[in-house]
Amino acid sequence: MRKAGLLMLSKALGKNHFLEPNFYLFNVSREELPDVRSVLFELNNPEFIHLGDHLFFLPIIKSFIDAGCHVKVSVSKTMFDFFNRLQLPVVSEGEPYGAYDLVISRFELMPELAKYESLLVHVSQNLKMPICSQLLHSFSQYFERRFASQVEFDPFNNPTILKKLQLPENKRLVLFNVYCDSSAYLVGRRQRAQLIKTVERYASDPNYQVVFVGGLKDKLADRGQYGFSHIDLRGKTNVVELFELVRHPNVELYIGFDAFVMHLFSLSGKNSLVKFRGRITKKQSTMLSKYHVNLFSDHQFVTLL
Repeated sequence: MRKAGLLMLSKALGKNHFLEPNFYLFNVSREELPDVRSVLFELNNPEFIHLGDHLFFLPIIKSFIDAGCHVKVSVSKTMFDFFNRLQLPVVSEGEPYGAYDLVISRFELMPELAKYESLLVHVSQNLKMPICSQLLHSFSQYFERRFASQVEFDPFNNPTILKKLQLPENKRLVLFNVYCDSSAYLVGRRQRAQLIKTVERYASDPNYQVVFVGGLKDKLADRGQYGFSHIDLRGKTNVVELFELVRHPNVELYIGFDAFVMHLFSLSGKNSLVKFRGRITKKQSTMLSKYHVNLFSDHQFVTLL
């Protein structure tokens, strides 16, 4: 309901606040954007800002830091250790929005942030290129400087992660997941069955080991039957451990929906076999299947089933 209301509000705002293709600017003019020197990224809203959204903003955060700006990032509890590992300037809850030249967040936080100097991004509107490339392009355009920074993920290289998670070191590992942290209502038995059929080919190969990943809540709510051979890590890893696992050389492939784990694989230059969840409208579904599965224009690591 809130999203529907926000869409109506965005149309009412029209030209007064909208910047092509998907920015909404409040209490600061477009001409003032190049002079911004302090920025707060507000990503701590699990209802509307999901785990993948944190990853979308990483190159922008790094670009502001590399430009010498004063940057703070408010993140969800789930992602706090992840950002700390990257040595990004995370803050706890309650950061004063008015203390910064600009607050950057998702469009869905408009009711909370429209009274502050803020730039809100609709991450699923009018995309012409993969989401991270789109953000880098748009920020470069409006801030009149090159946004091109990339985050190095070497801090997540952990050669002992297989031993820690009690996984075999003599197998090629396939991570499997049938859960979504958003739009789960779009996923049904047929889509899950297709993923299971795909992963069964690897589960029956003695060279591979399938590893089932997900949260504890996912596992407890799941009534599915999984007859193929697998190791169940659901509820046994945090985000940092999961990314360490993804980056281990023995981990080769992700099979699942277009969700957070898929993005971790792409950021590690690894392949995924993905069932796209779709969206309510055909137009949006087509756009997001092109520009939300691969994060960058030069990333082509996802194959849609």
